[in-house]
Amino acid sequence: MSRHDIDIAVIGAGVIGAGCAWQLAKAGLRVALIDRVHPAAGSSGACDGYLSVSTKTPGVAMTLAAASRALYPQWIAALGDLDAETKGGMLVLDQPSQVAAMEAHAAALASVGVHTELLDIAAARRLEPALSPALTGAVLCPDESQLNPYKLALRCAEAAAAAGALTLWPAEPVVEDLGADHVRLRLPAQDLTLHARQVVLCGGAASAALGQTFGLTLPVIPRQGVLAVTRRQHALASRFLVAARYLTHKLDPDRASTSTDPLERIGHGFTLESLPTGQHIIGSSRRFVGFDRSAPADVVGLILREAVRYVPALADSAVLRVFAGLRPFVPDKRPFLGRSRTSPAVIVATGHEGDGITLTPITAACVTALATGQTPPVDITTLDPDRFGCQP
Repeated sequence: MSRHDIDIAVIGAGVIGAGCAWQLAKAGLRVALIDRVHPAAGSSGACDGYLSVSTKTPGVAMTLAAASRALYPQWIAALGDLDAETKGGMLVLDQPSQVAAMEAHAAALASVGVHTELLDIAAARRLEPALSPALTGAVLCPDESQLNPYKLALRCAEAAAAAGALTLWPAEPVVEDLGADHVRLRLPAQDLTLHARQVVLCGGAASAALGQTFGLTLPVIPRQGVLAVTRRQHALASRFLVAARYLTHKLDPDRASTSTDPLERIGHGFTLESLPTGQHIIGSSRRFVGFDRSAPADVVGLILREAVRYVPALADSAVLRVFAGLRPFVPDKRPFLGRSRTSPAVIVATGHEGDGITLTPITAACVTALATGQTPPVDITTLDPDRFGCQP
């Protein structure tokens, strides 16, 4: 078995891991990027590509998202073909009772520099005529963007390799030794042993098991989301559309288990993304079903029927395929981002749930700062990876 000495190993090649590996290699570190399957094999390859601050909750999530959005132009320029477009977005209200909450949300967005405009339904339909006139209104977010998340992960992995990183997959790393300033990983399939000074855990929905191998308690739970993709047709929306109630279901995971409403029980929040291909991605649900990635017909049916309520013309759209992804959910609704105090050789960057695409650049910036002995560009103290304790 051959030996390779590196500065840092990154485990997980979704957008978070691949993005971290690229920035670490760019900073001059000797990097190995490791994945069980290949880049974007998990959550990053089964999601939409909305780069959004508006769908984040006030506080650390919104602050991180705003900081990350500011970094994205540099990333897009460096990585190239990501199908990136600044098309804007809308939070769509379907009940008058949502107006006050959305006014407060708009004020929170303004506090982090995000421009919004609250519209009644007539004004919203002048911008997006396909919206149902039965809706209440919308919050316009003109600076929101979208890109292809699969391409983002792939291009980051390629950029990491171009900067000198080892890319290793499919690989199942075995922890042979873990100290305060070193880690030794054995990769049986590659007949390789990596001797690293640090390791970054970016395991996505599988992070709980990955954390255990390093003695960390990371209660990351897979939270399934179902999406439907239509056949090519004329674009029904020029912006990314999100139901205001999407935020409600995102913030209250217990609602699904206590409500008798079928839509509440699947954690539904309408989303519509128009792709450059002429297709549409329709979503979405939030369910705790373990690692099940099937898309049940009843869930798909509810998602599609609700989509037609928001955009009636979708009734004439033909669905090409449906799929489910697994968001890495953390019970306190905050990702893990930081260095472990009990295992100082371990940096954790996981648990972003549905916000990973947006938060990739700022996460990578924080990880790179930690790995090189610098102060992260934003305050991440509340994202402490040891906050749930450690394995005995």
